[in-house]
Amino acid sequence: MSLPTAELSARTAPGPAPTQASRADRRFGPGRFYLILVGGALVIAALSLLIPSTPSYDPWAWLVWGREIIHLNLHTTGGPTWKPLPVIFTTVFAQFGKAQPDLWLVVARAGALVAGVMVFKVALRLTSLLAPRLDGSDARGRLGPAVLAGAIAAISLVFSGGFITENALGYSEGLLTAVVLIAVDRHLDGNWRQAFAVGFLAALDRPEIWLFWGPYGLWLAWKDPGARKLVLGLFALIPVLWFLPEYWGSGHFLRGVNRAQHPRANSAAHARCPFCAELVHHAWPAALSRIKAAAVIGVLVAGGLLLRDGWRTALRPADDRKRAMAAIVVAGAVGFGWWVLISILTQVGFSGNDRYLVLGAALIEISGAITFGWAAYALAGLARRRLASRAAAAWSATALAAVVFAVVPNPVTGSLVDLQRTHRALVYQAHLRQDMTRAVAKVGGAQKVLSCGTVMTEGFQVPMLAWNLGVHTVRIEAPPAHPSNPGPPPNVIFQTRAQRHASLLPIVHAWAGTQYQLVAHVRLFRVYAQCAGKVTL
Repeated sequence: MSLPTAELSARTAPGPAPTQASRADRRFGPGRFYLILVGGALVIAALSLLIPSTPSYDPWAWLVWGREIIHLNLHTTGGPTWKPLPVIFTTVFAQFGKAQPDLWLVVARAGALVAGVMVFKVALRLTSLLAPRLDGSDARGRLGPAVLAGAIAAISLVFSGGFITENALGYSEGLLTAVVLIAVDRHLDGNWRQAFAVGFLAALDRPEIWLFWGPYGLWLAWKDPGARKLVLGLFALIPVLWFLPEYWGSGHFLRGVNRAQHPRANSAAHARCPFCAELVHHAWPAALSRIKAAAVIGVLVAGGLLLRDGWRTALRPADDRKRAMAAIVVAGAVGFGWWVLISILTQVGFSGNDRYLVLGAALIEISGAITFGWAAYALAGLARRRLASRAAAAWSATALAAVVFAVVPNPVTGSLVDLQRTHRALVYQAHLRQDMTRAVAKVGGAQKVLSCGTVMTEGFQVPMLAWNLGVHTVRIEAPPAHPSNPGPPPNVIFQTRAQRHASLLPIVHAWAGTQYQLVAHVRLFRVYAQCAGKVTL
């Protein structure tokens, strides 16, 4: 997967004129900035492991696959949809044995932290382009609205529905969002090759990214002929990394596509109108109402101002201010468009999980946050008539815009995440991991369990138990979909609740004629067994 450094560092065709933010980046050094950002995020993510932690369903399957790859025995059947990006990490981390799950959690959580910083950075740098030209001490006033926009974007993302929980549990959407925003940042700096190369990582996490990354690569190849080898090379790697491992692991190139069309019971795909349910009940609540409203207003106002000078000017903005307006339009339109895309996929049978909406929410939040900053600059212009200093006017307007965001039409705190409830939910999931490990040890270890025969556990714990027992995911059974027709009884049952108030599954008495013995009870897990022959637990 390596490519010549020159392919990435060679000077690209002339891009947009350097902005003040990008000049500051060069003085600080973009490489140094990203090194410090990623390093700091990894340290904080590692410290977060001091709190009880665990991966969730999909990440456990990625961990199983990573371990199987290093043993040249990949078996993807029975797991979720294949994703190259996280499995690259879990394959490397499989070399570290029992530390593999925690290493992946560090990467996933660090990705979410980087995403929070990047929405701040992108919103700040674009908002600063909308500031009036100021000189001397008055120039300090341009910083306030830009910082406000960055803060609004970061707060809106971090406290959007499910962001903390899902990334704490090791899902990859935070990492995806971070990678996409870094690619956007590099594009804004005119480093198009680097933007395309970073975007390749995003294309390894969600295939929907291909709709944007592919055309960007074609545009880059047309605009910068020297980048054509890079574009062709990364284009060629996409099918290799997405489809060949699936064929190796299941014998079918499109096994993951078929698996994605079997959503879980609470998916919007089962609604009477899946598109409507996904868009209205899942996508729309994924971002604060005030940030969505600001994004819509920003898109309409900025689009109207750009179109006032004609389509050609709108498509090729000539100065920083118009480029920032174009960014409001593009971020908002692509963000809402991403939600529509996920809703369309849900309509045709895909799962439409809420975490798929995070990237769209991040773009909408950037667009809405820039609009708040833009409004603060406009208010500063009005306040300048009464205040002696433009800086004082700008900071006063910033404070007023912050108050509007915080309390109009109601206090924003009512829309933020319940941190205590989130913490309790994460601790419960971590206890499931701890107790499963203890339960396996208490009954004699993995080999003893497997020697008894077939094994079943609650559906969301299937890949975690497979990882603990060192077997393929397909070796572990999930509870029957219809208890009235449960099928052959398993020999070993690891019974638990997926969440604190969920039902105990599997239901042991579903197999009325089978005499199970309770062989272990470790807080959240009960282990039942009925072994054939002389094997006992």
